[in-house]
Amino acid sequence: MSVDGVFVRGEGGLTTTTWAERSSGVTGASPARGSRARQRLDTRERIFAVALEEFRAVGVAAAQVDRIARAAGVARGTFYFHFPTKDDVLLELAARVSARIARRIEILGEAAPSLRELLTRVSEAITDEHARVGETGLLAEMLSLHVRRPHDLSDPTGNIPNLVDALARQLDAARARGQFRSSLPAEQLAAVFTTSLFGICARMPAGEALRRSGEAWVDLVVRGLESPGAGASGEEIR
Repeated sequence: MSVDGVFVRGEGGLTTTTWAERSSGVTGASPARGSRARQRLDTRERIFAVALEEFRAVGVAAAQVDRIARAAGVARGTFYFHFPTKDDVLLELAARVSARIARRIEILGEAAPSLRELLTRVSEAITDEHARVGETGLLAEMLSLHVRRPHDLSDPTGNIPNLVDALARQLDAARARGQFRSSLPAEQLAAVFTTSLFGICARMPAGEALRRSGEAWVDLVVRGLESPGAGASGEEIR
């Protein structure tokens, strides 16, 4: 599936519409219905892009829905139809970032990488997203939202790749290959590793210093997991 799709909030979490569906319309739908669906998704995408520009310019707190709607060429009510709150714009951004990184992890996992290579590539993917988002303040807002509303990023259908789940699967595989020992659940290890990296990104601009900080974090984690006492230490952490 495309990981750059439009994410739509429904009952029970997020669902997604892929770019392929955007170009072809709903499968089996009449031409008129398909056209309306494409128009609705195009409008949502335009509002999303304009809202992010507003967030980068003035911050989420100071962003005005009226100004976003006007710049997107829609009514205020249309903004709220697609995004009930400004937080929902950030939730969609977080879901897209997570899905793009998860796909990179899944592709990497096919080569059964070493623990260091796996975590290094994840670090690179996250710093790439830092550059793509283009604003440390926006990353900080997204990280804060993830902490405050983690369940809003859940996808009960399993259709949206999630970076923590994808990394946890690869960590389980690496542990099964004997690359490290720890009794901590892979999901917990993945969450700590990725959240810490996003925290670093939220405090530093893109560049060489950020890359070195990511490498240092990877080295610290790998050395800790590969140390002879890692399994015992994991049992003591609650």
